[in-house]
Amino acid sequence: MGYCNGVAHVINLAHDCLRIARESGLPAYSIGWFIHNPHVVNKFSTAGMRRIEGPDDGPPGVALIRAHGIGDPLREKFEQAGFKLIDGTCGTVAYSQRIIRTSEPSSQVVLIGQAGHSEVKALTNVYNSSKKIIPVTIVDTVDVVDSLPPFENQDVLLMVQTTFPQLAYDQIKSRMQERYGDRLKIGNRPCPITSRRHEAINQLCDKVDAVIVVGGKMSANTAALAKLVEHRGLPVWHIEQASEIPLNIYSYNRVGITAGTSTPPEDIESVYEALKVGSNA
Repeated sequence: MGYCNGVAHVINLAHDCLRIARESGLPAYSIGWFIHNPHVVNKFSTAGMRRIEGPDDGPPGVALIRAHGIGDPLREKFEQAGFKLIDGTCGTVAYSQRIIRTSEPSSQVVLIGQAGHSEVKALTNVYNSSKKIIPVTIVDTVDVVDSLPPFENQDVLLMVQTTFPQLAYDQIKSRMQERYGDRLKIGNRPCPITSRRHEAINQLCDKVDAVIVVGGKMSANTAALAKLVEHRGLPVWHIEQASEIPLNIYSYNRVGITAGTSTPPEDIESVYEALKVGSNA
């Protein structure tokens, strides 16, 4: 449970961003939510880090690129506006961007992901060698696959949002293989840390009567954990902090706790301690 390496890395860089900005006498920014956890983001906001979406949202300063990455055109705009960028892009996401950037010009890129998610925005705004955005088609369900063009005489490069639910990914990939056969090339896969967490929650569901999932409501990987528990048929609550623990949780004999990759250890511990106290009340 708790932070993955990518989240831990960007949080360390957030501290660096504040320090460098302070030493340089410049404002400190994060480009969007640098992770999808409101409590962590609010702590840095209180310390002086302002969230912006584009270079026109404030005077040039030191800007942290979020863990989900940003698209090449947006990065270029920040650089041209005189911002000093600190790149907090998760290594797995950066790798996915490189795969798209170096893909064969004749191939068609299809991305399994949630439209509007910050990582999907980063992966659908990648320049080719001519600084033109590489076209990417987004799919999020098996039904959408059936409506895709045949892409005749083209290879199809299949990419995925790294935090996309493993079960849904497997279903969509299988349908893509049925449609495009040998022309389908697999570019990347869901984050291995996310996959291992899904395996762990499946094991947990074998041992408990209900599950509490701790993490930001905006976090895709945390929401995917809750969906997985639902799929197993167990009662599940997705909460951000201990104050949201539902009273009826105490009617269950054994309760499991899991958490997303952007959930601070102290949030997990506070939920654990609150459940222990409540169960003894």
